[in-house]
Amino acid sequence: MAAFALMSGAAALFFNACDKDTNCYVQVRVVDLVQNDTFPVNNAWVKIDSDSSMVKAEGYTNQLGLFETMFSAPAIFNVAVKLTVADSTYPATNYDVYRKGNNTVRLKEGDTVLTIVILEKDTLRLPRQRQ
Repeated sequence: MAAFALMSGAAALFFNACDKDTNCYVQVRVVDLVQNDTFPVNNAWVKIDSDSSMVKAEGYTNQLGLFETMFSAPAIFNVAVKLTVADSTYPATNYDVYRKGNNTVRLKEGDTVLTIVILEKDTLRLPRQRQ
């Protein structure tokens, strides 16, 4: 009878462990201190990747200034954000004007991790030459 109780307890622990959420969730909040640090940055491009892995996620922030995604295992990832902006100071045909920011995030099994990326001041880039 004791052996049966021991096996039942072990089985219960095993099946409860299977129910545990082992995915890793990340939320990226984008803040633009040039404009306003409390205003959500909508439509900023976010890329989450690792130097040592081909695993990545990318997409755009929503109306709340958040990009959310899930990974199947814990890891340390680089977060890069780019926001293209309209600036009447520079001719749109000659320059792309954007703000960018970077951060690092460490994902934990079963947890949601929030990281904040602060955008830097404007960066100018010449567009690619068309041939």
